[in-house]
Amino acid sequence: MVSKSFISALLFFTFFQASKAQPWIKAGYWLSAAGSPSSDINSPLFTHLFCGFAELINSTSYELHFSSSELQSFSNFTAIVKQKNPSLSTLLSIGGGNADYHVLSSMVSNFTHRKAFIDSTIKLARTHDFDGLDFCWVSSNTTSDMSNMGKLFEEWRQAAETEAKSSKRQMLILTAAVQSTPDLEFGSYPVDSIRNNLNWVNFLGYDYYMPSFWPNFTAPFAALYDPLLNKTNTDSGISEWIAKGLPAANIVLALPFYGYAWTLKNVEDFGVGAAAIGPAISADGSITYKDIKDYMRSNRVDNVEFNGSYVMSFCVVGSTWIGFDDAKVVKIKVNYVKQRRLLGYFVWLVSNDDNWELSSIAASEFGNEKENKVSLLIVVPTTIGGAIVLLLLGFLLFRRLKSNKSNKSKDAGRRSKFNIKNLVGGEDLKNSAPDLQVFSYAEIERATNKFAFKNKLGQGGYGPVYKVHI
Repeated sequence: MVSKSFISALLFFTFFQASKAQPWIKAGYWLSAAGSPSSDINSPLFTHLFCGFAELINSTSYELHFSSSELQSFSNFTAIVKQKNPSLSTLLSIGGGNADYHVLSSMVSNFTHRKAFIDSTIKLARTHDFDGLDFCWVSSNTTSDMSNMGKLFEEWRQAAETEAKSSKRQMLILTAAVQSTPDLEFGSYPVDSIRNNLNWVNFLGYDYYMPSFWPNFTAPFAALYDPLLNKTNTDSGISEWIAKGLPAANIVLALPFYGYAWTLKNVEDFGVGAAAIGPAISADGSITYKDIKDYMRSNRVDNVEFNGSYVMSFCVVGSTWIGFDDAKVVKIKVNYVKQRRLLGYFVWLVSNDDNWELSSIAASEFGNEKENKVSLLIVVPTTIGGAIVLLLLGFLLFRRLKSNKSNKSKDAGRRSKFNIKNLVGGEDLKNSAPDLQVFSYAEIERATNKFAFKNKLGQGGYGPVYKVHI
């Protein structure tokens, strides 16, 4: 006869899932071009720091090099930031907005070019004590570029594994920055390769609207949601990536420490979507969080409006309208990371903060939760999913029974089939498997607050997956 423990264990692993504990990512980007020395970084507030951008790729050899102006700041970066936080991990970020598209496109298109690039990146990382590498090619947008990028990631992972074995050092972390949607105008990201070869991706959840491109109205440049059901928002983008097959635990969400300023057409009309006549303050309207606070202080303005529909804040100084993420928005976004079981967040940029105000708030929202803790996840089976489970159980039981040498195998088989029917309903399970906790539909409904959306974590193979409170 099939053992009761076998049935209990099989049912448990079929209907219940548990997320693995892993450290939260609290990352930040530092750019040498921003003008703030790396020694100023409050590194204890972060688990990972990205040093960027290394963008000098030889158009003939396709090897990565540091420019003479970058050499000192990049080569000393890890040693400097780890003085305050020895457990910190550092990554060298490659590319960025100013990287040469044609050189990158040519590099990923050819195996020999990719190998030269990969080998040079690993050598640079090891030479200057970086713990990982980050690929930031934001201008890629064709089917061939995306397909070739997938090949790059696969070969990068293989090379990193080989190097780690030969050097007997910990394998380099591999990450990439990605747009807010997996499907771009002329191509789609290689999600399978990303999932299989990178540690995580940095989700660029900002610049949805900018006054240089949308000058005629104020807008939420980093909206978490959109009440008009427009897909130009972070929540929709995260859902699209997950629907394409990228696990939530492979996504790190951006926290933009800057904003955009528009010039209002009518100072009496100053809400989100108000008529505007173009950028304010700077040529493209961009302004760091630190400068926003200074601007408000110098103009004696302390009133900040919060829009909960988009999850954004804005302030108005005369005819200048500034949209940005303040402390309240940062708290909400970090809690969104926790709610959707993402891997963590990254700050863009660390030098934009005002006396580490937002960085401290973001880090404190995790409190003492050093790990993305194990949660009990209940899979609510759909009709088809339930049928698949029953068929699988029946097949496994049949195979087990067939090998049973007992003379009463036929009777045992009939009893086992009967037990499976009762087990799914929970009746026999209570008596036969006292160590397995069983929940009725009513209990699950209560524990998920009537299957509330805020408790839904995603879609499993057998139906929706919910977080429960028992």
